Amino acid sequence: MPATARCLEVGAGAGSVARMLARLCPSGDVTATDTDTRFFEDLATEERITVLCHDVTEDGFPVGSFDVIHARMLLCHLADPALVLAVMSEWLRPGGLLLVEDLDMGPADVLPHPVMRQGLHVAERTLGLSQGSDLRLGGRLQALVTDGGFILGGTEVQPVMIGDGGPADEFWRLSFAQLRDFQARNSDPLADELDAALSLIDDPDFMDLGMYAVSVWGRKPVQPTG
Repeated sequence: MPATARCLEVGAGAGSVARMLARLCPSGDVTATDTDTRFFEDLATEERITVLCHDVTEDGFPVGSFDVIHARMLLCHLADPALVLAVMSEWLRPGGLLLVEDLDMGPADVLPHPVMRQGLHVAERTLGLSQGSDLRLGGRLQALVTDGGFILGGTEVQPVMIGDGGPADEFWRLSFAQLRDFQARNSDPLADELDAALSLIDDPDFMDLGMYAVSVWGRKPVQPTG
């Protein structure tokens, strides 16, 4: 990644990746976007970082604006991820780098703990119904990138454990609590399933593989001249 790279972080969340990109590209610049910028507004005070309220499905950038585009846990929440990848390709300069990351909850199907297995399935179903999310998109991520015309650079699949005190524990604590509130408001009888899974996370005797984190990177082809 060149030190002068113009970087775009789509769906910046809390801003950690935008900060990392700014460090990796000390002579470049970073645009950090999200539909809700409350959690990383402080980045606007840092040099070479622009904070922008931006909806990737509606708002655009000029063609060839960026050298690097990154998106984590974004495509799985979109109705047409292939279309968004095509738009991102337009925003990249020829030879530019795309890095996308998403989850694959396939391992949840074979969890030996029925309480957590059911809790994850309820969470997946609720996110699908309420937001249209596809938490198994990670399994199709490489195909989406190559079908989008990018030259594949590599794919990395990492197991994500639940119950080991790692970052996934806090992610699911927050997710189960939020989804439980949603279900309670909608009188969903499966809300208790989320409560049971939430309590299991803190059980010292519990730990298991809950999902995979999939990262795929590729480059936009350099079109021949003449």
